[in-house]
Amino acid sequence: MKRPVVITLLIVALVFVLTGIGAVIFFTANHSGSFFSGGIQPFATAEESKAIKVDAESPVTLKVIDDAGSVNIVGADVKTVQVKVVKIVHGSTQARADDELKNVKYTVEQVGNNIILKYKLPNTTSFDINLDTIDFIVTVPNETTVDVETNLGEVTVTGIKGNAVIINDFGDVNVANIEGGVSVSNNSGDVTAASIKSGAENIELNSDFGAVTLKDASGNDITLDSNSGSITLSEVRAASEINARTDFGNITFENGSANSLSAESNSGAVSLAKVKVSKEINVQSDFGEIELILASATSYDLHTNSGSITVDGAKNTLKAYTDFGNIEITNAQVITLDLKTNGGAIQFSGSLGNGPHFVKSDFGEVSLTLPADTKLNVDLKTDFGGISSDIPLTVTLDGSSDKNHQVGTINGGGDQLTVSTNGGSISIKTLNP
Repeated sequence: MKRPVVITLLIVALVFVLTGIGAVIFFTANHSGSFFSGGIQPFATAEESKAIKVDAESPVTLKVIDDAGSVNIVGADVKTVQVKVVKIVHGSTQARADDELKNVKYTVEQVGNNIILKYKLPNTTSFDINLDTIDFIVTVPNETTVDVETNLGEVTVTGIKGNAVIINDFGDVNVANIEGGVSVSNNSGDVTAASIKSGAENIELNSDFGAVTLKDASGNDITLDSNSGSITLSEVRAASEINARTDFGNITFENGSANSLSAESNSGAVSLAKVKVSKEINVQSDFGEIELILASATSYDLHTNSGSITVDGAKNTLKAYTDFGNIEITNAQVITLDLKTNGGAIQFSGSLGNGPHFVKSDFGEVSLTLPADTKLNVDLKTDFGGISSDIPLTVTLDGSSDKNHQVGTINGGGDQLTVSTNGGSISIKTLNP
């Protein structure tokens, strides 16, 4: 294993350990109770509801700060902010739990159409599985901007016309039917967003430990990031850039468009299908396969340290490098090639555009299937293997008696094609019309 790869893996492992230590410190510093002495305490619940008057003709700004409990915000055709609160309180006995209900409080602050709901846990010194929680279920007018900060609990925001900013430590985050910018940062839990129309605003979804999913969305710049989890995009369109990155997990993108697209996985496969990109597609994977199906762009830069590269339907300029794996290019149209694998075969089928073209395999066969009327200057070299061409090749230089190095022209000559392999044959075949 290469030294840089070993160092990278050690750094990643250290990050996992430090994250676990950080989680323990977090709970130790922020929660109290009897976890280490064991036992789930009796609990009591209570519900409260209130309506907060606002100017129905103006947008509303809602901020929710919740140390422990879920937050559910729903936009609707209403003229007030309707708040439902669910308290869950623990005690050493049922009587104490019932009595403690009145001591667990939250605050409501309002200045005009700006509202803050807040529940803060008291400072504590030990981990507690018997947290006192408050769930906020809030119905707001559709034109509302939302800002949520939670430590422990799920967050759901739906049906608003305004920006949504969510910061969560532990719990899944779900947003849907949003007309505005979306920013989600989650330490531990999945992030799912659907039916997002951000216009000129950006979409940013991040989870340190969890999957990130975006469906049916449009915006300016779109960024999806996960330290440990898969990334999935479907029916996503960006006016500018789409950036998807994960340390451990697959990246899948089907049906969408962008001005430019970047996908990076340290350990996972990358798959792009039916994606239209105005400029470049850049895909990097340390350990994983790369697959592109009907992904159009002006240029492609595909690189994996360990895995195959498969491209179906590419145009323009293609650079594909893999250290260990095969490269297969099919249905290419008027394309400029730069293909290299250290350990694997290369197969190409389609038409070539402007040269020069470079195809190299250290250990593997190279097979090129081209239209019969292709015009090329060729330099074909193999250390161990034969060279053959179904399209007549006029040899101007015969490097050896066993035909392992041939320089010449096809159909009178044209753009330069250089093919080399250390261990394998080279063949040029005719593409069926």
